[in-house]
Amino acid sequence: MRTFSLAKQWHREAWSLLRGPLKWWFLPAAALTLALSALGWWGISALAESVADVVLAWVAPEHEVGWAHAALEWLVWLVLLAVKLKLTKYIVLVVMGPLFAAVSEAVESQIQGHSTPFSLRRWIRDTLRGMRSAVWLALFEWTTVALLWLMGLLVPVLSPFTLTLAWLVGAWAYGASVMDYVWERQGKGALSGWRSSLRRMDVALACGVPFSLWMSIPVLAWTVGPLMGGMGATAAASGALTDQEGRQPATTCIFTPRASRSSKNAG
Repeated sequence: MRTFSLAKQWHREAWSLLRGPLKWWFLPAAALTLALSALGWWGISALAESVADVVLAWVAPEHEVGWAHAALEWLVWLVLLAVKLKLTKYIVLVVMGPLFAAVSEAVESQIQGHSTPFSLRRWIRDTLRGMRSAVWLALFEWTTVALLWLMGLLVPVLSPFTLTLAWLVGAWAYGASVMDYVWERQGKGALSGWRSSLRRMDVALACGVPFSLWMSIPVLAWTVGPLMGGMGATAAASGALTDQEGRQPATTCIFTPRASRSSKNAG
């Protein structure tokens, strides 16, 4: 119950920053989301159709008709749908990654009251590290989800449990991806950051579940999902981890925007 209460607080405080001093970040985020929307509707859909045609032509030649052909077609599209959802996630995280990283740093700057000057060398280093981190996340998620799907097929009675757990693993990956921007600034490597996200499962799920819900709705996933889900999750993760990594007194349950602190001090 305490974790749920803290999760609500993290998101409430995050959106108070996004609606206030950080609201201008929605302009570049909206532009990138629009580009992603075009990429999603044209690129991935066209690729899925091409793959489906190739697979059906190879496995079920045109002269084979009937229920088997129809069942195979549905199976191919179901698999492609699952792959498409997974690809959507990592396309969003790759394309929006630099912007999410900047938002994460901006939230931390609001909390701590200072900012880090831009460095091209640091930006290149962080970009390469982010790629390694994405590989770790993808391997972990895809392997775990594949094992859960296999378990559900072998033991059908477990399917409701394995499907739910597979979705939660995907949500954790969303949360871990936005938490990684904080680990990056703390100097942790890709593997170390991955382990830290596993240890902070509460924060990963608190940030990842809303992000995943935004990205699970077909139309919203390619229109406002990356914008609303990604920005909210990034800000919430940065605030939660900044608060929990010992930069504030232990008695403080949640971060307070710098503007609020200033007004309190002024009083």
